[in-house]
Parts: sequence; structure tokens; C-alpha cells
Amino acid sequence: MKKITFILTLLISSFGFAQNVSTGVVTLTSDFSVQFDVNGTTNVVTMTMVGPDNVWLAVALNTSAGNSMGSGGEDAIIYHSGGLSDRNLTGGQNAPNTDSSQDWTLVSNDVISGERTIVATRARSTGDTNDFTFPTSTTAFPMLWAKGSSLNLGYHGSRGGASSTLGTETIAALPEFNVYPNPTLRELNIEFPASVQKAQVAVYSVLGSLVFQAELDQWNSKINTSEWSTGVFIMNISTSDFSQTKRIIKQ
Repeated sequence: MKKITFILTLLISSFGFAQNVSTGVVTLTSDFSVQFDVNGTTNVVTMTMVGPDNVWLAVALNTSAGNSMGSGGEDAIIYHSGGLSDRNLTGGQNAPNTDSSQDWTLVSNDVISGERTIVATRARSTGDTNDFTFPTSTTAFPMLWAKGSSLNLGYHGSRGGASSTLGTETIAALPEFNVYPNPTLRELNIEFPASVQKAQVAVYSVLGSLVFQAELDQWNSKINTSEWSTGVFIMNISTSDFSQTKRIIKQ
């Protein structure tokens, strides 16, 4: 029992010293942008892609803007009529190959006035050789991008490259979420600060397994924990501006 407690303490401590990095909003065209946020605590990457709702959208990760079609094998993410697709470039004129493992989870897909906003998450390192492993330190992060002329995946209407940097996030004067009761038995309440209306909430076991994920707000902020196993969990609460991590104990 002491050994298990010691291991858990080490895990929680390592989470505490983890670093978050972000590309910030990368403008690809006047109506197409993407952002990648890497949470060093939970090892979860969040992608926010914004573009026209009537064409397919694609980005390829960590590949030079001068490498117009990729050299083959680069990690790519495409949204088209079939949904969000985890793929890899062929290095030629053919459509990117579909990965056997689809590691991106679509969190939301909202369309307002002709503009689509896609939010998706995946593990920082998936173990899939076709997937890029996101770093947790400042580094150059070039991308390729493409847009279709319709939602049906086919020849691109336009394409190009973008230079960006995964940089350390600086967060100051953060509003504080209050999570109670902790330890919890049957449910958790999340008390929102007055300045925040809604937030993405994700809960992970200390081994990194996702056990809960949802968008909550000030009027819907209870989580049923009755079916969780006994132990320690990591809760990440994030908005478009900041992220906070809580240590939760389930009795």
C-alpha cells in the first residue's frame, strides 16, 4: 500500500512540473486557421480548426512549408464529408492514406454563419508510427495546409505552408475553479468563477486513461462519480484562455 501511494505521489508531482505549449492561432488563409495546444499535465493535445463549412480542410504536421506535397508519411488531419480523419501523406498526387488507428476524438463541430469550428483531442504520443509526437517544450512547428472546393475529399482548391512555433504558455491572474467534495463518493460539483461561463472538463486516471469528458457551464456543473473506481484522478479544466489541473480522490 505504501509503495502504491508513493508511486501515485510521484505521478502527481511529475504532472505538477509539466509544461504547456501552444501554437496560438495560426492563420493559414483569410478564412482558415488552426491552433494546437499541448497540455503537459495530461499529455493531451487539443486542435481547434476554423474554416469554411462547405469545403474540406486539412493540415499536415511538422513538415516544411517548402515541401508542398510532403515527402511521405507526414501526419495529416482532414475534415471532409466523412468526418474527421487521421491520415498520412503519400508524398505524391494521391489522397493521403487513412491511418488504421483513428486517434483524434471529435469534441465539437459547430457551424455559425458559414464558418465551421472543429475542436478535437488526442494523446500527445499515441504510439502509432504514423502520428507525430507533440513536444512539451518550445520548438519550431511548420505545417502544410489544403482546402477543397467542396466537402468531398478530392483535388485541393488551394494549398500552402505556414511557419509557426509551439511556445510556452504564460498564464497570469487565473480565475479559480472550486471542485468539491474532494474526496468524492457519488458526485463532484464544479464552482465556476464569475468571469467564466463554460469550460471543457476532462478527467484522467493516473495512468492516463480518459474517464470523463464534457463541456460544462455554470448551470450544468455536476459530475456523477459513483461508477468511478476508488483512487486518484487528474481533472483538467480548460477554456480558450487558460487551463487548470485538479487532483481528485474517489473514495
